[in-house]
Amino acid sequence: MSTIYRHHLKMDMSLIQGTISGLKTAGDIAKGLMDLKTAAEVRSKVIELQSVILSAQSSAMDANAKQSVLVDTIRDFKEEIARMKAWGHQKQRYKLITPWDGTLVYSLKESMKESEPPHWICTNCYESGVRSILQERKNLKIGRPEYFCRCGSIFHAHHRGTYKIDYAIE
Repeated sequence: MSTIYRHHLKMDMSLIQGTISGLKTAGDIAKGLMDLKTAAEVRSKVIELQSVILSAQSSAMDANAKQSVLVDTIRDFKEEIARMKAWGHQKQRYKLITPWDGTLVYSLKESMKESEPPHWICTNCYESGVRSILQERKNLKIGRPEYFCRCGSIFHAHHRGTYKIDYAIE
């Protein structure tokens, strides 16, 4: 059980206990109204009862708000766990290769290709848990192709012409 969950649970329980206690006090005051003799005593107890009921309502609303935050936090944790599991499967589909000296990229393994063509993904994005397919373009200044990523990484080829991207050999 996470620390955040335990913290919220402890706070929720205290708010719920406060609400229950307030409602019990309200019930006791209501029972006591029967024993009162004068209108002044009744008015005084009614005011006290209203105060206790308002306090109990406030505690109930606080508990509800805290529970809502807890539910949102749990949902966020579940989504993150699902994302991490999906990435765990996705990253197994790639192998780190060196297409030319000084350059590392992740290449799709042939055994994991499913229906995808061969491609490379960015090492920076891979380490961040994101699959970002590198795109090729010709760098006119140096006359060689380069492979760029949406994160801003650029992988410069050391040769002229087009590099044939193939599946990673396992």
